[in-house]
Amino acid sequence: MNKIITPRIIKMINSRLALKLKLSLLSYTALLVVVTMLLFQKPLLQHAISVSDLFSLHGFVQLFSLQVLQFCLLFSAFLIISIFSIYALKLVSSSLFLLNSMALYFMQNYSVEIDISMIGNILNSDAKEIFEFYHISFLLFILAFGVLPGVIIWKVKVVMPRWYVRPLVALASIAALLAWLFLTSFTWLWYDSNASRLGSRILPWSYIVNIGRYYSKKSSKNRTQILLPDAFFNDDSGKKLVVVLVIGEAARAKNFAYYGYQRDTNPFTRGKGMIAFPVGNACSTNTINSTACITTHEGREASSRTLYEPIQSYLTRHGVNTIYRTNTYGPPPFIVSKLDKTADIINECKAEPCPNPKFDEILYWGIAKILEETNSNRIFLTLHQTGSHGPLYNKKYPKEFEYFTPVCKTVQIANCSRAELVNGYDNTLRYSDSLLENLIIQLESLENTNAALIYVSDHGESLGEGGYYLHGAPVAVAPPEQLEVPFLVWMSDGFRKSHRITEQSILPKETFPHDFPFHSIMGAFSMQSDIYKPQFDIFNFSSDGPSR
Repeated sequence: MNKIITPRIIKMINSRLALKLKLSLLSYTALLVVVTMLLFQKPLLQHAISVSDLFSLHGFVQLFSLQVLQFCLLFSAFLIISIFSIYALKLVSSSLFLLNSMALYFMQNYSVEIDISMIGNILNSDAKEIFEFYHISFLLFILAFGVLPGVIIWKVKVVMPRWYVRPLVALASIAALLAWLFLTSFTWLWYDSNASRLGSRILPWSYIVNIGRYYSKKSSKNRTQILLPDAFFNDDSGKKLVVVLVIGEAARAKNFAYYGYQRDTNPFTRGKGMIAFPVGNACSTNTINSTACITTHEGREASSRTLYEPIQSYLTRHGVNTIYRTNTYGPPPFIVSKLDKTADIINECKAEPCPNPKFDEILYWGIAKILEETNSNRIFLTLHQTGSHGPLYNKKYPKEFEYFTPVCKTVQIANCSRAELVNGYDNTLRYSDSLLENLIIQLESLENTNAALIYVSDHGESLGEGGYYLHGAPVAVAPPEQLEVPFLVWMSDGFRKSHRITEQSILPKETFPHDFPFHSIMGAFSMQSDIYKPQFDIFNFSSDGPSR
């Protein structure tokens, strides 16, 4: 009996539920917009309130205009989509709820903004980096704010009006928005001065617009690179010359012992002749833009409108043997003699012990042997670390390097104590320092070879200061923890003698960490060209003193 009754009861409940969830298209669309604003507007409102005067008429109108703007834009967009079919509207709106929930989770937990730089970080992250952010709270958040609303969206029955109602109401919505904006034209200056910060917080437009901007920028970069003027080498000592560029990841200068940090985060390289340049600012707070700055002759002056060949391609074209090893996501479009990703390096390891591919030690494996066997007198090696990339700092170093304890062991770093978060981060710096020591030892072991090493981080990292975590904040408002990066240099005795420099003589009063590498690498190879800037060459020294 129960087997017959139960299906009938379920069918009756479903039919009644379906009957209740029945709305006209205009009501349905308006409800979609209102719920979107209620669920996903917190980051936008928090910033808007912080830059508005709530106790003045202007401040009230500014905030109210923000609501009018959001409602009219999304309402008209949904109506235009519904012209194709109600299924298209449901598919798009349910997808936006899912994407909005993901974006909101990261915005709230890590204080990030969804601008073009953050979109670049997201789209260029590999599966390993994405998995590091996984936590059960993320799944629950997506279920509550993305999946559940999506189910309801598909459950509602929508009564469709005549076909011409949809475009007419959409146009009326846009007209109403324009009329309101002109009536409140005194708010335009406020919008203009806060456009970038508001735009990176308004969901779903922040990621929709910036995804378009990102691919537009990317397509412009896929055009043919502009070749730099030819260069010539004006020195040949007869010895093999090796220049190494190590790009650190998310290593902030504030936590380096070299810069006065109370903890000893640089114990391994201290006795190896490492030179710490004054702290300088990165040109960006994300890896893509910073790496581009480091490797271009324009440095921070680089423009997205022009695409010049980077230092790796430039050296390759001039006969230098170039090797690029990376333990992070896809490298920029370099032309190099040899490109090694972690899988490639592991495949080359034929005898135990092989390096652990989980850690940066894999980049440093077998370097001395490779340099010795390379049939070239000029070698340029780039190592791009995963370094101190968050949020799982405790996963960036082997267990034996867990020197500072206890450490944060969750991706929800905002829930960790300040001490736990800093402990894990500082351990990553100590581990990187040990790898640099290992690299120096390998370079010192090379016979009849002059060598120079440049270490620079792509950007810094926030560890909760001011409510910020990780990196990626817009440069205009980025805290110093995300901008101030270390710049370290090591030189072999032979290299110092051949360039007639000392450890102290190359230290400038001011460091431009992302402008120095290109021209310093040229200087290390004694290259001359029309694009060479001696003021950015740290090795540009004569017996009379620095020329800069």
